[in-house]
Amino acid sequence: MAALGYAAARQRLRSSPDTAGARSFAGRGRMICFGAGLLAVVVAVDGPPDVLSGVSLSAHMVQHLLLQLVAPPLLLLGAPLSLLLRADPPWLPRRALVRVLRSRPVRVLAHPLTALALFTFVLIASHLTPLYNLALEHQWLHELEHVTFFVTALLFWWPAIGVDPAPHRLSYPGRLLYLLVDMPVMAYLGLAIASSSRVLYPYYAAHPPPWGASPLQDQGVAGTIMWIAGTFTMIPAMAVVFLRWLDDDGRKQARREARPVPGAGQAPGAGPADGEPDRRHTPATAPAPPSRSAVP
Repeated sequence: MAALGYAAARQRLRSSPDTAGARSFAGRGRMICFGAGLLAVVVAVDGPPDVLSGVSLSAHMVQHLLLQLVAPPLLLLGAPLSLLLRADPPWLPRRALVRVLRSRPVRVLAHPLTALALFTFVLIASHLTPLYNLALEHQWLHELEHVTFFVTALLFWWPAIGVDPAPHRLSYPGRLLYLLVDMPVMAYLGLAIASSSRVLYPYYAAHPPPWGASPLQDQGVAGTIMWIAGTFTMIPAMAVVFLRWLDDDGRKQARREARPVPGAGQAPGAGPADGEPDRRHTPATAPAPPSRSAVP
C-alpha cells in the first residue's frame, strides 16, 4: 500500500506543471531510497531474520536494527511527506495532511527532545527489562514491540534527516549533536549484552541456535552486532549531515556572489542614463549640513 501510494503521488507530481517539485521530490534517487526502505521492512518482518528470531538472538538483533537504523532513514530520504504535499492527491489532500502535521500530538511527538527520549527509552526498556523475554513468549507483544521500534525510529530520524517538513526543524549543528547524543546509548547496550557472563533472556537458553553455537555465544554475537551497527550507522549519518551542511553553505555563498551589487558597473561620478532625471544633488539625497554641537 505504501509503495502504491508513493508511486501514484510521484506520477501525479511528474505529470503536473510543478517541474521544480518534480525534480526535487519525484526523482529516481528519492524513489530508490523509499523502495529500499520498504524492502528493509519486508526483510525484517517477513524474511530470514524473522524466521530465525525465535532461535537466535543475533538474528533477532538484525531484525530490530533493520527496523530502527536502516528502514526509517531510507524511507525518510524518499521524502514521502514532501511528495504528498506537492502532489496533493485526492485520496490525501494537502489541507488534511497539513492539519495533521500541525496538530498538537504531532508537534509534541515530533519535537527532537521527545523523539530522542522515546527512542532511547524504548531501546533501553526493551533490552534491559523482562519485556524482551515476554515479547518472545507472546506473539502479539512481539508484533507490538516491532511497531514501537519502527514508529519511535521514524520519529527519531525525522528531524535528523531533515528532508521532509517537520513541526520543529533542527539546524545542521543541532542535527550533528542530536545524532552524537544517541550514539553512546546503542554502544553501551551492545557492549553490555556482548560482555554479559550469563544468558540475559531465558527464552533463548531453552531455544539454542540450530548451527551449534551456545546461547551465550550467540548473545555475544548479538551484542557485537548492536554495538557495531549503532556506531557505524551514526557516524556515516553524521558525515552525510556535515556534507549537506557544506553544500548548503556553498549554495548560499554562490547566491550571494551572484546577486548584483547596486550601482555596480557605473563609473564614479558618472551622470544618469539618457532619459533619467539627475537625482545626485536633490535635497532628498544631498548631504545634510553639519549639526551644531551640544557642547558650548
